[in-house]
Amino acid sequence: MPRVNVTAPSAGATLLDALLPAYDHRTMHGRAVDAPVARVAAAIRETSLDDAHVARVLMGVRTLGRSLRRRSGPIAEFGDGEAGFLRIDESPTEIVVGFVGRPWPGGGMVDGVDDALAWRAFEPVDAVRVAMSIRCGTATYGTLLVTETRIQTGPLARRAFARYWSIVRPGSDLVRGSLLRAVSRTAERAA
Repeated sequence: MPRVNVTAPSAGATLLDALLPAYDHRTMHGRAVDAPVARVAAAIRETSLDDAHVARVLMGVRTLGRSLRRRSGPIAEFGDGEAGFLRIDESPTEIVVGFVGRPWPGGGMVDGVDDALAWRAFEPVDAVRVAMSIRCGTATYGTLLVTETRIQTGPLARRAFARYWSIVRPGSDLVRGSLLRAVSRTAERAA
């Protein structure tokens, strides 16, 4: 699959546009929320991963049960290191977490990528670099809540990742939908 380059207008630019403008794979999910942007942005930071039931279970599978043995924190802390994700950047309406490694069986984390600066500097050769954003913006019906994931694959990782992604992507889509539903419920209850 050819690499996609995205150039967004400055009014609609996201943190992802700056962090990972070139990528090989992308997923986007959105949900209309009947609450003001400020409330949805707060809900992104407040909603517990425990409230995203499907996401919690599937993350438990990914971490071989380790993440299920402890009380989870807010979705905004998705980058807690347990699942290999790091907090990369944030704005008032967007949070981006990232991952570097070989998520397929027999792969694993890349040593030394343990903060946002290292994530930004990493050039994947035999691994992938992933950025996942959860953000919100004004819409005529209230607020649009979006999660977008971009994946940059190194040249030596493309084949292994393509096999892995063909199996994992449906579950990944379920996780993203579960996160959006949980944030939406929190925002709408408070609105």
